[in-house]
Amino acid sequence: MKFFLQICLLPILLLTCLLTGCTPEGESGMEGRVLFQDQPLATAQVEIYLRADKDRSVQPFAVAATDANGIYRVVLPEGRYFVIGKKRETTNDGRSRMLMGESPGNPHSVTRGVAKIAGFNLREMGREGLAVPDASLSGRVTRSGGAGVRAFVYVYPENGGELMGPSYGDAVQTAVDGTFTVELPAGRYSLVARMRADGGRSGELAPGDLNGAHPANPIDVQSGDHLQLADLPLVEVNVEVHARRQAQGFFVPTDTQLVGSVINAEGQPVSGVYVFAYLDSRMVGKPVHIAAPTDASGDYRIFVADGGTYFVGARSAYGGPLEPGEWVGTYSGSPDHSVTLTKGATLNLVPITVREVW
Repeated sequence: MKFFLQICLLPILLLTCLLTGCTPEGESGMEGRVLFQDQPLATAQVEIYLRADKDRSVQPFAVAATDANGIYRVVLPEGRYFVIGKKRETTNDGRSRMLMGESPGNPHSVTRGVAKIAGFNLREMGREGLAVPDASLSGRVTRSGGAGVRAFVYVYPENGGELMGPSYGDAVQTAVDGTFTVELPAGRYSLVARMRADGGRSGELAPGDLNGAHPANPIDVQSGDHLQLADLPLVEVNVEVHARRQAQGFFVPTDTQLVGSVINAEGQPVSGVYVFAYLDSRMVGKPVHIAAPTDASGDYRIFVADGGTYFVGARSAYGGPLEPGEWVGTYSGSPDHSVTLTKGATLNLVPITVREVW
């Protein structure tokens, strides 16, 4: 009878163990919580790395997902680990955004039992440092004849520099009738709209693409404003103007060059990736030099105006917040991703490994 009761109680004990998250004897791992704006974030992905791969250029050692309360739990062998969280989600206005962040306590030690990791907040990529949006701009993008078009509207902060390239703070796609709404914190902004023949959000404009700046630029936005703007007309990119920009821009051949290739984690070439050279080690904002997208062999060539130290990174999109599906990586030939070359030299770099951001 005693044996029978033990057999009957075993499934109940196992079920209780699963429901309460008890740890089998000898198991080790970690448990923590992921937040966004101090609120628990469900269905976020938590990646565990063996070292600080801030560019996520290698596969994580382990992956876990948060539950409805933002809690994750993962079994790990004893060691020291770096914890990174991320989540793709769609905002109420239909904008796709990527939330990312790393535990401020990295690296975390796992010994016997389950280590309790302090909760940490994710940030929206491309919007760090911006206040919470409490205002909006609405309008319509048109082409010749006043018809609305499905285009992308780019928002440049007052300190964003010239209205081109990757320094825009936000981007939204218009509806089929050309209308758009973008939520912003108070500030001064300029709006630019572009419609590429391939329908893409990023990339160099080419003859035949449509481009235009809002006639009211710069636009002052106060807290609580919900402004309805006049139409933003687009015009076709002029062939001659485009040729002059190309002759004066990033791709003008020089005798000072950085050359190399871009590969994935399996060592295969990745085409269509931009390689950037920055003067700032943070590699944010607008780079000083850009290579044309990598070819079918994954090769690139950056023409540099002068010798010096540059910080090199790669990304399949040209500007704006990280989007799911992009390829991202940094030069790994030095710990800080930097290269130094003299004027007139051609420097061959080790391949840049990129990985896809989901």
